Amino acid sequence: MVCWFLKVQAFIIVIGLFDFEITIQNIVLTGSFSEAIDLCVANSKLEGSKRNWKRFPGLAYKLKVPPATFLLFRNGKFVCTGIKSQAKGQAATAVFLERLKAEGLVSSNCVFECGVKNLVASVIIGGASISLEQFTNQFESVIYEHEKFPAAVYKMGESRATFLVFLTGKLICSGVADEETLKQAVKDFYDQLIEKNAIEKVLTSL
Repeated sequence: MVCWFLKVQAFIIVIGLFDFEITIQNIVLTGSFSEAIDLCVANSKLEGSKRNWKRFPGLAYKLKVPPATFLLFRNGKFVCTGIKSQAKGQAATAVFLERLKAEGLVSSNCVFECGVKNLVASVIIGGASISLEQFTNQFESVIYEHEKFPAAVYKMGESRATFLVFLTGKLICSGVADEETLKQAVKDFYDQLIEKNAIEKVLTSL
């Protein structure tokens, strides 16, 4: 039986002997404004904006309230990062659009549309330990170089989900675009760990 408990930006999953705490750490939104933007003018009017057009064709701008980072392109397309929910990303984009309007970079009729491109979440498996040796031997598509990095990298078959797997039972999941896909990816990965005997309960002393 699987139970889901929704917290603020976190989910608690109870599967068998383990409690899984999933916390959304970052969401990447992609979208577009309905008008093109002159980035040279934008760079001069948006305080703190940064550009290096020899290396990157966009303009970087950090919004302080609400906190979010935007990559803005001439055709009006943008990427928004540093947020932890789609609602916060949309709110930040609305604030950014008002700033663009106030600076005369777009008209008062300009609107935007956006959607989640990628979601990054941390997963803590309470009271569990993952045998990375067993994990790397039993799973395909695993990269593990413990001399360089303390986690194994695993890409799930048909799923777009990618996991960083730590000995302590902590996981980092990326490559999914919504919370339901995230929860299903974690459950599917757990089932694989159980099937291949790569996870075990850590006994704690009283």
